[in-house]
Amino acid sequence: MSETIFTKIINREIPGHFIYEDEVCVAILDAFPAVAGQTLVIPREPVDYVFDLDDATYLHVFAVAKKIATALDIELKTERTCMVLEGFEVPHAHLKLYPVPDTTPLGQVLPNQTKGDPESLAALATQLKTALADTLA
Repeated sequence: MSETIFTKIINREIPGHFIYEDEVCVAILDAFPAVAGQTLVIPREPVDYVFDLDDATYLHVFAVAKKIATALDIELKTERTCMVLEGFEVPHAHLKLYPVPDTTPLGQVLPNQTKGDPESLAALATQLKTALADTLA
């Protein structure tokens, strides 16, 4: 599979706001968030279709997403965090976590997606890394 923008971010060839990483996957803040804290959980292996991931990677990515969602809910005081499987715009399987602050349906939240301010994203990434470390402790 050819290199994707996510591969470049994972390899630090282009910047990303990392909030979590291990040997299997990374989590970064979405550069174009519809809501504050919108996070991408991305397997390091550049597989196009999430259901083509090997079982161990698939289960690990979902377990990490669950931990991150918990940290997002606590830190951002959300009603809940929604999860969407992606893979069309970027041919690299990933999960999108949307920390929704109230009971607004996700379908109404998504059109609000705009490019995030890099400084705000960096500050939020630092805040969420701390919250995630507390959640994992």
